[in-house]
Amino acid sequence: MDLKLGGKTVLITGAGSGMGQHMAVGFASEGAKIAVNDIDPKGVAETIAQVKAAGGQAYDATADITDLGNVKDMIAATESALGGIDILINNAALLTEHTLYLETDPEACAREIAVILFGTMHCSRAVLPGMIERGAGKIINIATDAARVGQEREANYSAAKGGVISFTKSLAKEVGRHNVNVNVVSPGATNSPMRIGLQEEMRKKLGDERWKEREQKVMRMYPLRRIGEMEDITNTVMFIASDAARQITGQVLSVNGGFAMVG
Repeated sequence: MDLKLGGKTVLITGAGSGMGQHMAVGFASEGAKIAVNDIDPKGVAETIAQVKAAGGQAYDATADITDLGNVKDMIAATESALGGIDILINNAALLTEHTLYLETDPEACAREIAVILFGTMHCSRAVLPGMIERGAGKIINIATDAARVGQEREANYSAAKGGVISFTKSLAKEVGRHNVNVNVVSPGATNSPMRIGLQEEMRKKLGDERWKEREQKVMRMYPLRRIGEMEDITNTVMFIASDAARQITGQVLSVNGGFAMVG
């Protein structure tokens, strides 16, 4: 299926590494123009190099999305360079701690909420006037199934992502009349750098044998008997961003191998 993404301007937050970087290259391979956002200039430069290597056009959109003023400046500069933003992917996130809630640092909690929830809201606020004026636009927010079913040792992260889900549904009702679609893609366990890093810590803590036993037990919880790969998320996001998904808005699409089947 030709998703007809060629020539579209796509802004991806948190695109300096991991899932965001993978999505940037994926959209670029379809002919889209990519605005690469991250707070890390080195990560942005690396992603831009990968986008160009894939034959795409990229723009440096380095900014702190927790600051609304910075976001508005970034959006204005991006649209001046690439044209109106057709697709916004709110992907930026951080998991500062993997511990029980009462043992978490309140400042770290505030930082996670600032990046995940307020970052999503700031970027949406800044791009929507242009989308409404043009009568078209796609906003895809990346959540997590931990926000849908709960996850021990990720209470702060899950709470922030849960806010993103609620924000998505409310916003979709407000802007649908302007032909703007707002949806959530909600990954389950995915072999992203974040998960790989957590697994390495777990391996060191448990030892190889106990870690392998734990992983086998985890795998049995997935009907498809596999952990997701980043391409599974990228492919889903590109579909939701295309006109093939024009009748889908206000929805949460889990990409989780059947781990959680939430109604």
